[in-house]
Amino acid sequence: MSIVTKVVLVFAVCVCMVAINADDCQQVLTQLQPCMNYLKSGGSVSSDCCKGVATLNKAATTAAKKKQFCKCLQSEAKSYSVKSQYASSLPQQCKVNVAYPISYSFNCSR
Repeated sequence: MSIVTKVVLVFAVCVCMVAINADDCQQVLTQLQPCMNYLKSGGSVSSDCCKGVATLNKAATTAAKKKQFCKCLQSEAKSYSVKSQYASSLPQQCKVNVAYPISYSFNCSR
């Protein structure tokens, strides 16, 4: 295999990984859309919101997916003015067991 072929192959893999990450983040945002009012100002949590939380929790089947979802949540939360106390209480409000704390300061890489 020539050096040019190897470079093209590496580039193609990188492009696919970026697309997967963007798709994962879009999935997170879509599933949590019904939760936005709660995440910004508290109050009651809708059943649609809890369905989205449960769907994301079920979709996070690998360590890589969990890291991608975590990074997406952290990067998008600030731009949507999500309050950390509401984000951290959302799994409990929806009775969904998430294996790690929901926090701006959580290290998504571990």
